[in-house]
Amino acid sequence: MDPISLAAGAIAAFVVALVFSVLMVKRTKEATMAEAESRSSVLVAQLDQADSTRRELATELAVTRDKLAEASEKRAIAETTANRVPILEADIREMRVALDHWREKGSELETALEKEREAAAEKLAMLEDAKTKLLDSFKALSSDALKVNNDEFMKLARENFSRLQEGAQGDLEKRQQAIDGLVKPIKERLEAFDTKVNELENSRKEAYGELKSQVGNLVLSQTKLAKETQTLSSALRSSSSVSGKWGELQLKRIVELSGMLKHCDFDEQVHFNTDEGVQKPDMVIHLPGGKNIVVDAKAPTSAYLEAIDEKYDDERREALMGTYVTNVRKVISELSKKSYWKSVDSPEFVVLFLPGESFFSAALERDPRLIEDSFRDGVILATPTTLLGLLKAVSYGWRQEALAENARDISEIGLTLYDRLGALAKHFSSMGRSLESTVKHYNKTLGSLEGSVLVSARKLKEKHIVADDRVIEEPAHSETHVRELTKTELLAGPNVEEGSDVIEGQNINPDNA
Repeated sequence: MDPISLAAGAIAAFVVALVFSVLMVKRTKEATMAEAESRSSVLVAQLDQADSTRRELATELAVTRDKLAEASEKRAIAETTANRVPILEADIREMRVALDHWREKGSELETALEKEREAAAEKLAMLEDAKTKLLDSFKALSSDALKVNNDEFMKLARENFSRLQEGAQGDLEKRQQAIDGLVKPIKERLEAFDTKVNELENSRKEAYGELKSQVGNLVLSQTKLAKETQTLSSALRSSSSVSGKWGELQLKRIVELSGMLKHCDFDEQVHFNTDEGVQKPDMVIHLPGGKNIVVDAKAPTSAYLEAIDEKYDDERREALMGTYVTNVRKVISELSKKSYWKSVDSPEFVVLFLPGESFFSAALERDPRLIEDSFRDGVILATPTTLLGLLKAVSYGWRQEALAENARDISEIGLTLYDRLGALAKHFSSMGRSLESTVKHYNKTLGSLEGSVLVSARKLKEKHIVADDRVIEEPAHSETHVRELTKTELLAGPNVEEGSDVIEGQNINPDNA
C-alpha cells in the first residue's frame, strides 16, 4: 500500500480512537456525575429527614409543653383539693418540685433543640459547599480526563462520598440518640406524674365522698336535734305545769352537780305558812348555823320560747319578748310579797331560778334595771351558772362547819382523855405507895430472918442435927425504891390545894378521877 495511505489510515484510526476515548471519558464523566447527583440527592434526602426529625421533635416539645400546661392545671386542681383535704398537701408539694424540675428540663431541651437546628444548618451549608466543590472538581477533571486515570477518579469520588455520608449519618444518629436521651426521661416522668395526679384525684374523690357522708350525717343529726328542740319548745309552751316541771328538773340537776342534795329540800318535803296561806317553795337550801335560802323555779318562759320560734317576724318577736319581761317582773313582785324570810330563818331575799342563760340575757337586754329592781324587792335572779356558784359556796361552808364540828368533838375527847389520865396517875401513885410499903415489910422480915431464925438454924447445923449438904438458900435483899416522875409539866404546881393527893412529887386532884 501507499505510505501516504497508510499514514492517512493511521491518522484516521488515531482520530477515531481519540474520538472513541473522548466519548468514553464523556460517558464515564456523565455516569460519575449521575452517581454524584444520586449521592447528593441521598444526602439532601437525609438532610430533609433530619429536618423532619427536628420538626417532629419540635412537635413533641409542643406536646410536652401542652402536657406541662395540663399538669399545671391538674396541679391547680390538686392544690384546691389540698385546701379541703389536708392529707394531700405533702404530695402536692412533691408534684410542685417535680413540675419545676421538668420545667427546667424542658428549657434545657428547648435549648438543645435550638443548638441542633444550628448544627443541622451548618451541616447543610457544608454539604452545599461540598456539592459545589465536587462540581468544580468534575469540571476540572473533564479537562484533564486524558491525564487522570479513570479508576483513581472513581475511587477518590467514592471515598469522598463515603466519608461525607458516614460523617453525616454518624452525626445524625448521635443527635437522635441525644434527643431520645433527653425526651425519654421527660416522657417517663410525665407518665408517672399523670399516674400520681390520677391517684391524687381518686384520693380526693374518696375523701370528698367521706366528707359528704359525714356532712349528711351531721345534717340528719341537726335535723333530729331541731325536731327534738321544737318538740320540747312546744311542750314547754303548751302548759305552765310542764314548764315548771322542766325548771324543777333543771334545778335538781344543778343541785346534784354541786353535791348539795343532803342540804337541800325540794317542794314535796317542806312547806311554810305565810300571810297568803300555805306556800311550797321549789327548793330550800340549808345553810350552816340553821339558816335557809328559798329558791323558786317557776319562771315564766312560755313567751320567750314562743318568741324564738322562726315562724314569727321581728315585730311579733319583739312584742313577745316584751311580754316575757313583763311576766318576769310580775313573778318577782309575787315572790317579794310572799316574804318567805318571815316564816323561815333565812336572809331577806328569795332566789328566782331561770333555767337557762338565754332567759336571763334576753330579759336583761330589754330591761337593764331588772337586776337592781329585783334586788330591791328581795329577789335575786339566778341562772344555772350563778346558782351552781352559790351552791358551791354553801357546800364550802358546810365543809367548814363539818371541820369545826370535828374539832369540837376532838376537843371534848381530849378533855375526857385528860381527866382519865389524871385518874390513872392517881392509881399509879397508890400502887407506888403500896409497893414502897411492901418493900419496907420485906426488909423487916428479912432482918428478922437474919437476926433470929438463921441463928437458930446455924446452931442446929453445928449440933449435926441437920446434914451438911442441906443448905438454906440466902434470901435476896431489896433496897429498890419506887421511881419518881420527872415530867411534871402537866401536874399541879408547888402550891397544892387542900384535898389533893401528893405522891412522889405528883399532885392529883381526886375530883378529876
